[in-house]
Amino acid sequence: MKAFSRHLLASFLALAACLEAQAQIAAWEIAGTNASTSNPKPATTLAGFIDSASLTLGSAITASAAADTFGGSGFNSTSLSSAITGNQFLSFTITPSSGHAVSLSSLTLLSGVSSATTSFHGEVLSSATGFATGASLHSYSFSTTSAPLQSITLSGVSALQNVTGPVEFRIYGWRDNAGSSTFRLRSLTGSDLVLNGTVSAVPEPSTYAAILGALTLAGVVMQRRRCSIRR
Repeated sequence: MKAFSRHLLASFLALAACLEAQAQIAAWEIAGTNASTSNPKPATTLAGFIDSASLTLGSAITASAAADTFGGSGFNSTSLSSAITGNQFLSFTITPSSGHAVSLSSLTLLSGVSSATTSFHGEVLSSATGFATGASLHSYSFSTTSAPLQSITLSGVSALQNVTGPVEFRIYGWRDNAGSSTFRLRSLTGSDLVLNGTVSAVPEPSTYAAILGALTLAGVVMQRRRCSIRR
């Protein structure tokens, strides 16, 4: 019986070992960098079992050399649909290690423009939910050079839970009126773009089989003990 108990405990520990505590999946510190010299820009902080995380620009955007920012010029659309078609975005991608899955809980970011306009808009979309006008994860607007800190909850987005492949996020930008803006992530204290969540190992089929077998055996043993007591 003791040997069986140890086997059952080991099975549950094997499953529990697949879980990781919630933490930063990837974070970027923008201070001391610019998109002209650091594009793509690797994450400053990277969780274990995440192979890579990089920040880059949409193909229509010209990298800016402004210090302590990451972004570029060429944001001249006046609607989200035009920005999507025109590839006017900032982008970051995370890739979990083989045999691991990532579940995303939240995203925070600091952004702004080089010159204030009547109203500039940012829209966050992902490859998991689609780069389309009806698939926005978060939208915001501002009329100064610096947008407030954006805090976005992702834990309720099923497509961003238990993801085993690369996930790309795009922050599209567009204006209310004609013209062109330089849209960028900006630096403040600490990390300026942070993606939070958990990373977990994906158990092998043999692990599930072992646990199921142990539970089945536990049921048989308990039933036999009840029968013995009744006698």
